[in-house]
Amino acid sequence: MVLFQVALVGLAFAAHGASTVAQPASRSTRVRADTPVLVAAIARGTERSATFRHLMEAISATDGLVYVVEGRCGQGVRACLHMSVKLAGPYRLLRVVVEPRRAPGCELTASIGHELQHALEALRNPRIRTSSGLNAFFRDIRPQGPRRFETPEAVDVGVAVEKEAC
Repeated sequence: MVLFQVALVGLAFAAHGASTVAQPASRSTRVRADTPVLVAAIARGTERSATFRHLMEAISATDGLVYVVEGRCGQGVRACLHMSVKLAGPYRLLRVVVEPRRAPGCELTASIGHELQHALEALRNPRIRTSSGLNAFFRDIRPQGPRRFETPEAVDVGVAVEKEAC
């Protein structure tokens, strides 16, 4: 019986220790992913790329939360910043959508970095608090046609992350 209790205490400690190790990391980051593939791609970028780490730190210094999710973007692209802003308490929520099958391995990490740069561009402007404000911001700064935009900074970030992380 005592051995059984010791084993239970050990399991509880291990489970508690594991959860306390994982929780601060998930609380401290403002970039979150919804699948193991995306979590791994973000971890790869954070571990291997100074540019990616800078993005993560810069986003964490804003009032934004960025969710990286699997999905389709349309327009023939493999990743995109979804053109919506949601408010949750003091936070502005943005979504980066990626298609991991269209961007395998390091390409996925680079694509996420590129889109995180777009998210940071929006989050640096505290007046962007609505989806229409987000759309207007990107339409005004760098239109690439209907429903598309691009910035030189995001292109440069994508290239840098791919070189550093791959």
